[in-house]
Amino acid sequence: MSGRPSRVAVPAAAAKILTPLAEEARAHGTPLYAVGGPVRDWLLRRPNFDLDLTVAGDPDPVAAAAARLLGGRVEVFGRFGTRRIVSKGKYRVDVATTRAESYPDPACLPVIDAVRVPIEVDLFRRDFTINALAVRLDDASSALTDPYGGLRDLKDRVLRVLHPASFRDDPTRVFRAARFLGRFGYRPANGMIDEAGDALAAGHAAKLSPHRRLHELESLLGEKDPRAAFALLKAWGYLALLHPDLPCALALPAGVEPRLAALALGLGPVEGRAFVDAFPHHHHLRTLLHDALALAFSDKSPRTAPEPLVTEAVRRFLPKLPAAALKPCFLAGSDLIAAGLEPGPAFHALLDEAARLQRRGAMKTRAAALAWLRKQPPLP
Repeated sequence: MSGRPSRVAVPAAAAKILTPLAEEARAHGTPLYAVGGPVRDWLLRRPNFDLDLTVAGDPDPVAAAAARLLGGRVEVFGRFGTRRIVSKGKYRVDVATTRAESYPDPACLPVIDAVRVPIEVDLFRRDFTINALAVRLDDASSALTDPYGGLRDLKDRVLRVLHPASFRDDPTRVFRAARFLGRFGYRPANGMIDEAGDALAAGHAAKLSPHRRLHELESLLGEKDPRAAFALLKAWGYLALLHPDLPCALALPAGVEPRLAALALGLGPVEGRAFVDAFPHHHHLRTLLHDALALAFSDKSPRTAPEPLVTEAVRRFLPKLPAAALKPCFLAGSDLIAAGLEPGPAFHALLDEAARLQRRGAMKTRAAALAWLRKQPPLP
C-alpha cells in the first residue's frame, strides 16, 4: 500500500458479480459504490465475501439485478431498508442508499437526516476510518474515495474513530474496536481508549439493549480467535456488559453456537444459565444451551439422545467421561415392566441408579444393564 492509489484492484471473483451490477447502475444513472469492509480487505489483500454496496439513488434495480445474477431473492431488512440478496453462493450482497444519520441520545439507534447524499457524507456515519472507504463501480473507474484518512491508517496500522463522540453515539463500536485490534494486530489511535472509557463511565454503554449486546457477542465469537478481543474488552471494562466473569481465555471450538455453549459451561450451572438467559437467543438455541448445562452437571446419563451440539459441548467440557456416559440410558421403564416391576417411587429410583452407573462407566452396554437389572432384589 505504498502511495495513495487512485484505483483499487477488485478481486476477479468479486468483479464477476460487481461488473454486471455496475452496468445496471450506469443504465439508471445511479452512482454505485462498494463500501466499508470489502474495500478495506481488498486494500489489505485479505479474503472477503461480503459485498456491501451503496447507491446514491434507488437501490432496487441493483438489488434485483444481483438477485437474478446470483439466483437468489431480495429481502428488505433493518430500520433503513437495506436490500439483502439471499442465495446459496459464497458471496453476501447488501445494497443500501447513501444516507446521513444522527444520534438524538447516547447509545440509541440513529435517525436518518437525509438520503441519496454524496458518498463522502455517507462515509462519515461509519465506525472507523479504515471502514470509511468507498470504490466507485458504475463508471468502471474503481476510484477510491477516502475522505477521512483510512488508507493512511491502514498503512500505519492504526484504528481510529471518525470523531470524538463516536463511542458516545454508539458504544457497540467499542466491541468492534476490540475485534479489529485483535484481528489485525493494529494499535488504537491516541485517545481512543480514553474515549471508550468515558462512554462507559458516563453510563452510555450500559444503555445498550440485550439484542445489540448479543449481536456484538456473536460477532466476537465469529472471529477466528476471539481471545485477544475479549482480553481488550476486559482491560477496558466492557466485558462486564456480556458477563463479568466470562471465561474469555478458554480455547474455544469452531462455530458461534459451540462457542456459546463452551462459555456457558465454563461459567458453571448457575452463572452459565444466567449468562444464557441474559440474551435474547432464539428458542431452539436457548433450549440447547440449557440442555448442555443440565447434562454437563448431572450425575446421570440422559433419558433420550441429546442433540449433537449438546453432546459435543459436554464432551469437550468433560473429555474424561466414559464412552457410554452421554448415550441414552440403557434401561427404560419398559425394561423394568418386562421384568415384572410395578411403576412407583422405587421403580424410578432404580432407573436413576442405572443412569448413575452408566454415567460413571460402571455400566458400559445394554447387555450389562439388563444383567444388572436381573440381579436386583424385588421392589418393596
